Order: sequence, then structure tokens, then C-alpha cells
Amino acid sequence: MTVTTDLTGPLIDVLRSATSTPDLQYQDRPVPLQGGFWAELFSFSLANPPAGWPAELVARLMPDPGTARKETIVQTAVAAAGFPTPFVRASGGPDDGLGLAFMVMDRAFGRSALSGLDGMPTPATLRRLLRQVPEQLAGSMARLHVLDPDLVRGELEQVRGVPVSVAGLVSMLAQFAAEFGRADLVGVARWLTDHPPAPAPDVICHGDLHPFNLLADGDRVIVLDWSTALLAPRAHDVAFTSLLLSEPGLRVPGWQRPLVRVFGKALARRFVRSYQRQTTATVERGELGWHQAVVCLRALVEVASWVHQGVVGAHTAHPWLISGPAFARHLTTVTGAPVRAR
Repeated sequence: MTVTTDLTGPLIDVLRSATSTPDLQYQDRPVPLQGGFWAELFSFSLANPPAGWPAELVARLMPDPGTARKETIVQTAVAAAGFPTPFVRASGGPDDGLGLAFMVMDRAFGRSALSGLDGMPTPATLRRLLRQVPEQLAGSMARLHVLDPDLVRGELEQVRGVPVSVAGLVSMLAQFAAEFGRADLVGVARWLTDHPPAPAPDVICHGDLHPFNLLADGDRVIVLDWSTALLAPRAHDVAFTSLLLSEPGLRVPGWQRPLVRVFGKALARRFVRSYQRQTTATVERGELGWHQAVVCLRALVEVASWVHQGVVGAHTAHPWLISGPAFARHLTTVTGAPVRAR
């Protein structure tokens, strides 16, 4: 997604209207932020922020209005409930001044949970990450899952065209897989629908909780990017994070790949143990495997969309392409039917 117009004038106009502050001015104009594959981020600061607003802010522009609405609902509600994620100060749809759905939020400061992995990490760095990253992920997830899902349920049920439950997600993935000519993935979706795990209570699931969506600010861990949030059993969140840890979507030389996978699987085991210890909840192996299959299906359907559109070459660094063969093997193991990565 690329913004083709200058954001500077339209954004300040939107904020002046939203805050009823006609003399609102920038201290620093919007500049692009790196990170993220779906939305586009711009940081900026205000010279005279409205009462209660910080000066440092981020504008997040999102290409799909329905997903943007879902993300805004969830992030607004969990931040108001005290969960450590940036407060949403303003939001709108494509017709509200910026040409795309957007939200304006507080800027989060901190360091990446994976800081220290640039170049060849030292044994001390690996030991620190092995100890710290699973605890940060598990602690954030445990804190999210104690929030009342009714904080967002009513508003999410009004959102149309995007999934807000696992059943809705699987149904949508089946539809897209059929459009892209992927009969193998349609078969996976049908198998998952026909072999569901035992019912479990819903929690607010982030749906994309991995180290790159965490910022550590001292002892506080801030969670970013709520675009794939769902109301779902806790196993769905645990499945996503454990799968992404055990099959890291990192571009490394071929000889390093086995080492990365060994380290990732150790991180995943520690994460699951830490989550279960902090929540006193048990995630059964079969339930975990089923939800991991949903995550694999989600990834491979997105890859299929790139192939269908002829743009797969523009996504060469995406984790879904790097880990795709492993995800296909997982789906074959779960369903018993051949599945290809692309």
C-alpha cells in the first residue's frame, strides 16, 4: 500500500476538525515510519496539542475500511481498559479526509523485543532473548486475555465484511482460496470446519502477537497492530505466537536455517509454558495444532492472493513466503491431504 499524495495538509485539517482547534499546527511534519506490511505509518508532532493529547503522534493509514474499523474498535477499547497499547485519538474512513481509513494514536517509544539480533548475535544475546522474549509475549497475552470480551463484542458484531471470529475467518479463507484456484486450501478449510476442537470461551485475541509487534519501554511492554484481532478461544492466540516462534520468518543463509529453527522451537516451548503458568490455563495439544492450522491456512491464502495478482515478487521478504513450506507441511500433517506452499 502506497500513499501517493502529500499527507501534510490533509492530516492537519482532519485533526483541526476532530479537535475543534482551528489553529492547530505541526511541530514536526509527517514522515514515514518503517515497519509493517499492511498499513502505512507516519510520525509527526504537534506544536500546540489539545488538552490531554501528547505532542508525539502516529498516523496509521489502512487500505481496507472494514479491517480498519475492527482494528480501531479493539485498540480503542483495550487501551481504555488499561492495556499497554497506544491510545487512539482520532479515526475515520476513506471519505473522512485522507483518502484511506486511518487512525491517529499516541506514538509508542521503546526498543524491539528482538534488539541485539543484528548481524551475528553473541551467545549472551541468545541467552537473554531465550529468557526474555517468551516471558514478554506470554505476559502481554495473559494480560490481554483477562479483559472482558464484551468490551468489544457489541461493536464488532456490527462490522461487516471482515471476520471477527475463527469460524468467520475460516469461511472467508475458503472463499478466497476458491477464487484463487487453490483447491488444496479449500479442502483444508473444509477439513477444519468438519473437525473443530471442543468449544471454549472467547477472549480478545490479538491474532498477530509476535516479537516485532512488541516494544519494551523499561519494564513496560507495549503491544502494536490490532488488524487481525478476533473474539476467539485463547488457544488461537497461543497457536499463532507459538507457530511464528517455532518457524521464524527470518531471511538467513541456508546453513543457518536449522539453527534458527532449533532456537525458535525453544522460544515457542518456553512461551507456551510461561503462558500456561501465568494464566493457570491449559491449552491442549490437539486444540493448539488445530488453531495453528488455521494460522497456516491464513498465511498460504494470502500468498495465493499475491500469486493470483502477479505481485508475489514484491513480497519476497514477507515471513509468509519464508515459512510457507513449513506451513504447508503442517497442513498436510493435520489434514492428511497434500498442500503446496504456493
